[in-house]
Amino acid sequence: MAQFPTRHLQGLGAFAIAAAITVAVGISLQTRASADGQETVRLAAGTSVAHSTPPFIEVGKRYAITWGGGGPPQTYTIKSLRPDGWVEVLVAEDNVDPAFLPPGQTPSRWLHVGIATSVQEMRPLPY
Repeated sequence: MAQFPTRHLQGLGAFAIAAAITVAVGISLQTRASADGQETVRLAAGTSVAHSTPPFIEVGKRYAITWGGGGPPQTYTIKSLRPDGWVEVLVAEDNVDPAFLPPGQTPSRWLHVGIATSVQEMRPLPY
C-alpha cells in the first residue's frame, strides 16, 4: 500500500479551515441590515391591537405626556385609569380658559397613554 504524507495534509486542512473562517467573517462584517422606509404592515380582518396602560402610572400623580404629533409635553394629573391604556386626567389650568369654567371646578378628559411617545413623572405640586 501506498502511504500518503499525512502531516502535509493536516497542515493544508488547518489552512483551509482558517481561510474559510477568515472569508466568512469578512463577508459578515460587510453585510449591513437595512429596512425599506416604505414598509407596510397589514392586519388580517378581525385582528385587534391593544396598548395597555404603562404599569408605573398611578392615580393622583402628575405626568408630562408627549404625543407623536410633536410639540412640548403637556402636564396632567391622573384622576382614574383603566388597564387598556385609557386614563382620565384633570386638564391643566394652562390648557383651559377659566372664564368658561364653574368656580372651583377643573374639567377632566380621557387620554390614551399607550400611544404617547413619552410619559414622565413630575414632582408633586407644592400646594
